[in-house]
Amino acid sequence: VCLTCCSRESMVRINQICHRNGIKFFTGDVFGYHGYMFADLGAHEFVEEKPKVAKAEDGPEAKRARLDPAETTMVKKRLEFCSLREALAVEWRGEKAAAALRRTAPDYFLLQ
Repeated sequence: VCLTCCSRESMVRINQICHRNGIKFFTGDVFGYHGYMFADLGAHEFVEEKPKVAKAEDGPEAKRARLDPAETTMVKKRLEFCSLREALAVEWRGEKAAAALRRTAPDYFLLQ
């Protein structure tokens, strides 16, 4: 489901329905130079290609072991996305929030 130009209440309500039923949800909008985008993919599984890690062995030969950049391995990953309601309910006071506050763009608060 993709939403744009909706009220905050509508976005939260529709996202709750999608989240409960395992339906992927996207919303966003643009206001001049500012905009936002939110994605709730629920439980999302994907495969990531990583360089193959050489097995470490003890001894002088271990130092000569080289990693071949052409060799890769596929790693299966899983992410759990939060709902829009949870994302908007972040508490911005306290020590824990200080680090998150530094990583958050000021536009987030303009859109709130």
